[in-house]
Amino acid sequence: MNKKLFFSLFLGIIIFCLLVGYNYLLAQKKIKETKPAPLGIYLQSYPEEVVSGQTGTFIWNVDSSPDLSTPQTTIYWSYNASPSALTKKDSPQAVGYEFHQDDYSQGKYQLPDTFDLNINFDKPGMVYFRAYAKVGDNHLWTDEKSIKIYRKL
Repeated sequence: MNKKLFFSLFLGIIIFCLLVGYNYLLAQKKIKETKPAPLGIYLQSYPEEVVSGQTGTFIWNVDSSPDLSTPQTTIYWSYNASPSALTKKDSPQAVGYEFHQDDYSQGKYQLPDTFDLNINFDKPGMVYFRAYAKVGDNHLWTDEKSIKIYRKL
């Protein structure tokens, strides 16, 4: 009787270990397949040129998981370029853009979402701009783009 009991116990331990090992391998496979939540900002459209005194429309998208929001997103712009690469730690105060719009500067905007602004450019020249959003501790920036502002005839 002791041999039967010992054999049953031994077989039970082997089956238990195999099941634990199988479950571990499945969990590791699922972990490898896990994708990080998206977090980024993308310009969808903007004017290539505008006549001074008229508005240009800017549309951008902030991509993230649905549980996030932003307290601030806008277009920062200037007549002087600030072409350096920006990281998620670079706040707007660290960048040399003189102007921004206040439309989405305070609040809680659920993400992901698409935003748009109309900006009136009152003097001719080259305008450099980036879309910006603050998400959690991250400062998200697009690459710098430019548009030509022509003199009003």
